[in-house]
Amino acid sequence: MKVWIDRDQCESNLSACLSCFGQFVRMGVPDRGCILEYEDDGSETLTVYMHSEGEDREPLVIPKEMRDMVAYEGWDKFVSFEPNFRHNEGADRLKR
Repeated sequence: MKVWIDRDQCESNLSACLSCFGQFVRMGVPDRGCILEYEDDGSETLTVYMHSEGEDREPLVIPKEMRDMVAYEGWDKFVSFEPNFRHNEGADRLKR
C-alpha cells in the first residue's frame, strides 16, 4: 500500500501523531485526517510519502515484518529528519 500523509494539516503534537500513525499501521485502514490519498498496490510493503513542516520528506518504506516495530516505536525513529514535537500549537493556531 502507498499512503500520502500531510502532517502539516493536523494540529496534534508528535506524541499524538505517533500514536495515531501506530494505530493506522496496526489496523491498515487509511482513515486518518492527515491521509490525503492511498493506493492499494497489492504489495505487503507500506510506503509512506510524508509532507511535514513545509517539506516533502523522503519516503518511509515499512516491510510487513517491520510494521509492529514501527507502530510501537514510532515512525520518527525511522525517518531521516527530526520532526518538531510541538506542531501547529499555540497562539498562531488561534488566529485561524
